[in-house]
Amino acid sequence: MKSKLLILVSFLVPMMVFAQKNVVPANQITALNLKLPDGSKQDKRFLSTVAAASLLETEVNDPKVTLSEVEVYMLPPTPQSGFDAEVLVSELEKSGFEILPTDDDRIAWLVKGQTAYLIYFSMDKAETNFYLGKSNTVPKPTQGQPGQQVTPTSTQPTAPAYIPPLPPSRSSTSPSVNQQAPAPNPPASSQSPAQNPSSNSSLPKTSVAPFTGFQFTTSNFDDGWISSIQSDWVLAQKGETKVYLFFVLPYRIENFSGTGVVDRDFYWDNHVAPTFNTTTKAYQDGGEFVSSLQPKYVEGWGQDPQTGQRRFLGMYLTVSPNTAMLTVASTVDENSMRQIFPKASDRWTSDLVAMSRYNKFAIGPNDLNGTWQSGGSQMTQWYDSFTGAYAGATIASSSATFFFTGPTYSSIHNGATGAVGAMNTFQQEYKGNSSISNWTITLTNRYLGKTQQFDAHFQAVKGGRLLYLNNGAGEEYLLVKIR
Repeated sequence: MKSKLLILVSFLVPMMVFAQKNVVPANQITALNLKLPDGSKQDKRFLSTVAAASLLETEVNDPKVTLSEVEVYMLPPTPQSGFDAEVLVSELEKSGFEILPTDDDRIAWLVKGQTAYLIYFSMDKAETNFYLGKSNTVPKPTQGQPGQQVTPTSTQPTAPAYIPPLPPSRSSTSPSVNQQAPAPNPPASSQSPAQNPSSNSSLPKTSVAPFTGFQFTTSNFDDGWISSIQSDWVLAQKGETKVYLFFVLPYRIENFSGTGVVDRDFYWDNHVAPTFNTTTKAYQDGGEFVSSLQPKYVEGWGQDPQTGQRRFLGMYLTVSPNTAMLTVASTVDENSMRQIFPKASDRWTSDLVAMSRYNKFAIGPNDLNGTWQSGGSQMTQWYDSFTGAYAGATIASSSATFFFTGPTYSSIHNGATGAVGAMNTFQQEYKGNSSISNWTITLTNRYLGKTQQFDAHFQAVKGGRLLYLNNGAGEEYLLVKIR
């Protein structure tokens, strides 16, 4: 399990979007009988739970120990909620848990009888993060004495450099079906941008991404936007307006916790300012003076990195555990920014973040050869609508692996569903023929022998692609190529 999670973390790189419908209010953690402060939320996004599981599993050195039922919670900052490590320890002990510390003061084991959880608790100025995963075995103490408090320190837990959030949701915006996808690019070493057969006079004159073996690097959308894959971002352009969808950057909480450095300033100063040679810097906070409630938005004047033209810039920072995503819009003047992106600085529905939908590229007939994999889980907690009493939880988890070889394919689907403690498992395997067009994949001999057509496209990440499939009948996958 650990190796699979680390493989996923190594390859599943985030796009820039909030899947806010999967971040829901939470007032308690039922598994721990722990009441949460007002304003707490549970993050049920698949890749967020995968990220949390990977972070927790770095603490587990025994291959026989596995973690399941991972949950991710975001609590208001301690000065606002009063919920700190001392309160956490006190409440857990009241619920009958023995606390076994580890080598990292933010990670500890909770033991009650034959039940054990591994937890991660980290406080910073913006919010408090709390992760937990259920262990298949009860551990022994690794240091200190049972009951020792979990106190956050400056020690950084060992974790992958990039931990992904949920990938972009499906969008109705599509490349024009009446327009052929661009011709394939030859290797970068054998051509210049001017010789690129897929070049278009309306595209920005920037260096294209190194050749990756995929056929298409440009998409033309029905609404006039044109996307192209660059070395460090996907560039979406419409007329004089450009939007840079940066590939994922590392986010390290110790840079901002107790340092006085604000994350939005850090990424503007260290990534946007040098790239665009900025000359001014301002915010659109709407009078909000509480830093944790301010949008992660910065704007100012700078230059187009290719033409040197004076441009007005707006940057929105999206944060997930250990990961930062930047969306930077570039317009001819400030008024154009306000008109084209009226919600640029909106904390919850920024239309800069929504631009991630233009990271969408066609599939060539030889692009899929190899093995593609995905997986995830979701827990639903049930409460009586009249009494509010907890009525149990159900879990659905699944994984899918697709093998493409020329005109044939096979796929294996594993899963488990049902109430906690009474899970039903399944495995299905299909083999048949595949037919690939730019935006669809048709697979024969699926469930009950039927042929199914999937909407399909690539999403660009640093050095590769993610494959999106959706047949409109409940099967939806975001797959990473593992070999």
